[in-house]
Amino acid sequence: MYEQREQLVEEISTAERARDLLAGLERRLKERDRSDLEEHLGHLEQLAGSLPEAHTVRLLAESAVGSARARGAGYAGSAASRSRSKTEGRLSSLRGSLGRLDALARMDA
Repeated sequence: MYEQREQLVEEISTAERARDLLAGLERRLKERDRSDLEEHLGHLEQLAGSLPEAHTVRLLAESAVGSARARGAGYAGSAASRSRSKTEGRLSSLRGSLGRLDALARMDA
């Protein structure tokens, strides 16, 4: 059970980092601040690249990066917002799983 908990904690940390990067991307696009946009996109790509191909957070980050590079700021900002929102939903699910796992561990103790 300890390994499963550690895996959930790691996944939560990764999703929080992705959420923060997506929120920053969303803010930059909405404010049309492209000063360090490529660097920011690079951080998102690096995070996405560290995850398995079918990982939800990876797919959301890649989608936001693709939109930011290929679309206008308005559409890309909306895409980043949707990706951030979905990542927040994933975080909520992961935290719920961690809470249930911790509750089971307390019952077994």
